[in-house]
Amino acid sequence: MRPPVPGWVRSGYKKKAACDRCGFRAKYKEQLGVYHVDGNRHNTAVSNLKTVCLNCAVEIGKIKAGWAPAGLVPDY
Repeated sequence: MRPPVPGWVRSGYKKKAACDRCGFRAKYKEQLGVYHVDGNRHNTAVSNLKTVCLNCAVEIGKIKAGWAPAGLVPDY
């Protein structure tokens, strides 16, 4: 059996080559994940999805402040 396809994939979102938070450029696709800004994994609106590196994902979780980078706008 195959694992279920994530909602962000079904919505058409494509992971970027670099982290939206720190700019890290990944050598391997597994180094980046998709972060749901509002914390709701069912909200797959493009404005709610950001590509983040694994380091930033841990930092965001530890500070529990959610998504707080300055100057970012939704990607369309």
